[in-house]
Amino acid sequence: MRSHACIIALGITTAWALQACSSSSNGSSPATDAGTHGDASSPGTDGGGMMDSSMLAADAAGDGAPPAEGGPASDSAAPSDAGMDGETGTTAVASALYTMTNAATGNAILGFTRGVDGSLTAMAAPFPTGGNGSGAALGEQGAIVYDLAGDRVFAVNAGDDSFSVLPVEATGALGTAVDVAASAVPGGGALLGPKSVTVHGNTVYVLFEGNATTASAIAGWTVDGTTATFIAGSISTLSSATESVDPAQIQFTPDGDWLVVTEKQSGGAASVAGSGNIDTFAVSSAGLATKKGFYPTASAGVDAGVQLVPYGFAFSGTTLVVSEAGSTGAGAYTYTGGVIAPVTGATQFLATDAAPCWVAVSADWAYVANAKGPDVSGFTVSATTGGLTDIGSATNAVVATTGSTVVTDAGTTVEGPTDEAVSADGKFLYVLDGAQPAIGAFAVNADGTLTRVGSTDFTSTTLVANVVGLAAR
Repeated sequence: MRSHACIIALGITTAWALQACSSSSNGSSPATDAGTHGDASSPGTDGGGMMDSSMLAADAAGDGAPPAEGGPASDSAAPSDAGMDGETGTTAVASALYTMTNAATGNAILGFTRGVDGSLTAMAAPFPTGGNGSGAALGEQGAIVYDLAGDRVFAVNAGDDSFSVLPVEATGALGTAVDVAASAVPGGGALLGPKSVTVHGNTVYVLFEGNATTASAIAGWTVDGTTATFIAGSISTLSSATESVDPAQIQFTPDGDWLVVTEKQSGGAASVAGSGNIDTFAVSSAGLATKKGFYPTASAGVDAGVQLVPYGFAFSGTTLVVSEAGSTGAGAYTYTGGVIAPVTGATQFLATDAAPCWVAVSADWAYVANAKGPDVSGFTVSATTGGLTDIGSATNAVVATTGSTVVTDAGTTVEGPTDEAVSADGKFLYVLDGAQPAIGAFAVNADGTLTRVGSTDFTSTTLVANVVGLAAR
C-alpha cells in the first residue's frame, strides 16, 4: 500500500494522469426508438474483445512454446489459426485483431489476421462503420469489442452519437455495417458521445460521455444478427444527473447479470470532482438495467480513500481488476451482488508505471498498459483471495516495453500504449500505440511473463495515426 507521503502528490498528478491516458471528446446529436428485447441468456464475450476469463482457463500458455524473441511481427503473410470451432463444431472464422480510425469524416475499422505465432497481417482495406468518429482521443476502454458468441464486431461512432454492428466473415473480414443512431431513441437527445460498448448474448449496452450540460448515461439495445432494437426504459444516468462525469468503460460481468461502469470523476450538479466511482447496474432477464450503487475506489487499510480515478478494468474469476490512473496503480475488487468492495486478506493495490489506463486479463494474469511508461505492468490474480502479486521482480511490475520515447529540441514526448486486448484463446497480448501508430504483440507464457512477437512493435501502412480501441478474436 502507498504511504501517507504519497497522498499529497495525488492531487497534483491526477490531472496529468488523465491527460496522459488521453482526453475524452463528445459527438453531438439527438435521440432513438423503442422495441422488444431478445434472449439475453446465452454466454457472451466483451471487454476489448476478450472471452470471459473462466473460458480462458489454463489454455493461456497455448499449444506449443511461444515464439522466440525476434520472431515475425510484420505485414508479411502469416498462417491463420482458423479451424474447427470447439463451441459450435462449425468452421471458425480466422483469428484477427481490430482497431478503428475514429475519423470525423467517416469512421472505419482496420483488421489484421493473426498467425499461430501471434504475428499480424494487415487486411487489404478498411471496413466503414457507416458513422462518424470524433477525430480525437476518446479516453476510454471498449470503444470496439468482439462478440465471440455471435462473431460480430461492435464499435462506437463518437462524432454522430451512434454505434455500429458488423458481421465477421470466415476470413476475418467484416461485412456491411449497420449503424444504430441514438437519435432514433425516444429521449435519445440526451445520449451524447458514445465511447464504450459491451455485449452479452443478444443484449448490448453503450456508455455515453455527455458534456457540461448533459449527463453521462448508459442505454441498451437487443441485437438480432445486426438488427438493433432499443430497450425501452434502459437510459440511465451515472452519479451526476446533470453533467458529464467523464466515464471510461462499460462491461457486463461474465454471467451477464450486472453492468459495471467506471467514471473518472463523480458527484452531483456543480460538484463533479476528480475522485471517481465504480458503478453497477442489475440487468433483468429482459435486458433492462437498474442502478445498484456507485462505489468510490478505496484501499482496504489505513490509506482508505487514496486510490483515485478508476479507468479501465477486466474480470479474472470473481475479481475485478481496475487501473487507477490518479494513484498510479491497479486495484483488486470483489463484485458479488453488484457491490464493489476491495478484496480483503490479500494485497489489494499495487503500483504500476505512470498513467495506468487499460486492463486486459488472460486466465489468472492481469496486464495494465501504462501510457507514460511506456510499458505494461503484469500481475497474478489469486484464484482464492483475489489479491494481486507482481509477475516477476521488475520495478512497478513492468513485464514488457512498448511504444517509444521521442526526444526533440522541444523536449521529451512519450508515445505509449493507448489500449490493449488479449486474443480469445488467451495466448497473446496486443497493445495499441495510437500515436506512432503501432501494435505491440506479445506471447503470454505459462508463468504470465510476456515474450515479444517480432523484434519491434508491428507497423503497417494501413495503420493511421491516433487509431482508437482494440479488439481481438
